Amino acid sequence: MAHGTSKGPVVSVLMAAHDAEGSVRRAVESVQNQTLREIELVFVDAGSRDATARVVETMAERDLRIEVVRADDCTRQEALDAALERARGRYVTVLDADACARPTMLAELVGRAEERSLELVVGGLELCLVDPGGRATEVELAAEGVVFPTQHDFRTAAWHLFSTGQLLPVTGKLFSLELTRQHALGFARGGASDHLFTIDYLRDVERVGVSGAVCCRVDRQIAPALRRMGTPEGYRLLGQEHAALLALYRQWGLEGDAVSMEMLQSRYVERLVACVEGVCGGVLPSAEQRAAVEAMIGTDSARLAASVARPASSAARSMLGPIRSKNVTIACAQARLLSLLGRGPAIWAMPDAFV
Repeated sequence: MAHGTSKGPVVSVLMAAHDAEGSVRRAVESVQNQTLREIELVFVDAGSRDATARVVETMAERDLRIEVVRADDCTRQEALDAALERARGRYVTVLDADACARPTMLAELVGRAEERSLELVVGGLELCLVDPGGRATEVELAAEGVVFPTQHDFRTAAWHLFSTGQLLPVTGKLFSLELTRQHALGFARGGASDHLFTIDYLRDVERVGVSGAVCCRVDRQIAPALRRMGTPEGYRLLGQEHAALLALYRQWGLEGDAVSMEMLQSRYVERLVACVEGVCGGVLPSAEQRAAVEAMIGTDSARLAASVARPASSAARSMLGPIRSKNVTIACAQARLLSLLGRGPAIWAMPDAFV
């Protein structure tokens, strides 16, 4: 028997997937099993070559709340934009094909939003990040439940949510569809990262709440992200996100706030060190490694970050000196040592780089 609703959806769940037949059924079922029934799932298949689309199409035949769109030869961000265009709910949220929503996730997020007329509700995430060697790191991105009564209260406290990795991922959040369309926001604005959508949304948001509950779990293989960090594209994306965050804090009038700036520069250093380790642990000839590292640590942005940052990981702290002095030889040697010791990119110190 087909399940549906005579009312319009309260929440539109956006899902983009590519070659995810091993996990997509669980993700879709977690949406179907929500205690809040007035929902829709807009699923966009981004050119899968496996049975991903067929699995979801079969499920959609028995659930009128699921819409399946096949979009060949598109990026994840373009697929999410296609889903966003079709959304009809008052709110939107994003769930990935390797994620699983708790049954009460949407009811809790919507309840909090409706109670205080919130424009953004931030839920907690449970991450299982599996490295290339098969080792799993469990990380929980969650904070105590709170409602920020004013825009100023949220902005001055945002540094903590950024530092824990909870604020940037689009997963586990409830966005206002009206606000999204009012500001013409989208996912595909020049980078292969969802974080820029969140940053754009945060620019003018006024009423924000944080749910103290973990609302979904993500089981993610991090090898693709680690490989990308050691490429020019990965370094470009790092610079793009860092510039966007600095611009956000300038707009907020908080570029002189010491705590916020320390957080932003520490984030940058952690990811910069991951990029350097990725280059030095890769297959490039030594001369090309040196040239790439010199370009990464030779910028004013890198030196400023190294002078202000207090990174959480010992790996990043060990690289502060070489970055400050622009010593490419020592930076490369230290990065190779970190890679050899298995103490390279500290997943626990920068979990939102993978979600």
